[in-house]
This record gives sequence, C-alpha cells and structure tokens, in this order.
Amino acid sequence: MQKIIEINHVGKVIENDRQRNVILKDICFSLEEGTVTAIVGKSGCGKSTLLSIISGIDAPTSGSVKLLGKDFYKMDTAGQEQFRNENIGILFQNYHLIPELTCEENIRMPLCFSKKSKTNEKKLNQWIQGVGLAQKKKLFPNQMSGGEQQRTAILRAIVNNPQMLFADEPTGALDSKTGDSIIKFLLQYAHNANKTILLVTHDKDIAAQCDRVIEMADGRIASA
Repeated sequence: MQKIIEINHVGKVIENDRQRNVILKDICFSLEEGTVTAIVGKSGCGKSTLLSIISGIDAPTSGSVKLLGKDFYKMDTAGQEQFRNENIGILFQNYHLIPELTCEENIRMPLCFSKKSKTNEKKLNQWIQGVGLAQKKKLFPNQMSGGEQQRTAILRAIVNNPQMLFADEPTGALDSKTGDSIIKFLLQYAHNANKTILLVTHDKDIAAQCDRVIEMADGRIASA
C-alpha cells in the first residue's frame, strides 16, 4: 500500500526567556492509505501537538512532515492552504460549528470552497443516515446535543472527500454505544474509500478497534 503520511524526526520545542520546553522528540513513523491509526498516551505526552503538526496547523521545530509525498512545511502559505483544502479533513475537539447554519448546512459548508469532485447526494444522505442525523438536518447547533454536534462535525470533515482525516478525541462527547458506532463508521469509510485516518483518543476500547495504535510517552513514541 502507498505511504500517505511520513513523519521524519519531528521535534517541537517552545522557548521563552525563562525556560525551554521540549514537547516532541524525534518522532518517526509512516501511515498507509486505507488505514485508521490511534495515538494514545497520558495527558501532556504530546498527542494533540503531534496531531496539529501532522495536520498542518502547527509547524514543527525540526524534522519533516510528508503528506502524499510532499513536504508540507516547505510549501508557501498559499500552497499549504490549497493542499489542506483539497486533501485534509480536520475534526476539532470543540466542533467549531457555525451557529447560524443548520446541521445540514454545516456539513455542506466545505463544498462551497472546494474545486474537487464533490461527494454525490446519495453518498451524503447515506452518511447522514448512517450517523443518525437524518431527523436533525434542519436543527441549529444550539438545538442539538453534544453528540449530535460531534457527528455533524465528523461529516463536515469528510464531505470534501479528503485523502486524510485528522481527529482529536472524535468520540469524546459520545456515549459508549454511539462512540462505537462512530468508530465503525470511520473504519468503514477508510477501508472502503482508501482514506487515511489518524486520531487521538483516551478510550482504549476505541483504540483497540483501529488498525494500528501508536503509544506516546514524554513526547516520544513508546510503541508503534
């Protein structure tokens, strides 16, 4: 299988006048297409920072991040924005839904900015049905539960048909039954469409269902 993500000796250091804080140290691994990988580890070990770097939000201090064979942080700003829009889906922990838009409008929003071939209506309706939002499409975020908002955010992240999806605690706001259904949905999505998903989770049961688990400790890879 093709390597979609290649992380080579990535490090992250935050410095100020008083101290030097090493967040990540010499991180190396690669991920193949059609796979779902979970990053696990104790709070403060660097999981979310690593996810932010790989998804193009926060630049590393050292090392390289290759996505689809391209060194992301060697692109100029315009190139990064175009690449991110065409190839990357991001699921934030706090949703970032637009309050003035309905559930369905939030899901469809990325399509307004995409030059790619769009997800067809049949597939989109199947996804909405599959995550239990068929009866919630016309509701606004403040009329929805946390779990419903989370599922809306998941569909918004994949509606643009990205090659890669990055998710920070994608089942964090869901009960165990709904969380289990969501991870099954993501696994099916990745395997059927040859997409690559990297997620951060504290839930060992969720991690166990993924194709691969990367464990972090003290800013390093403990096992992969």
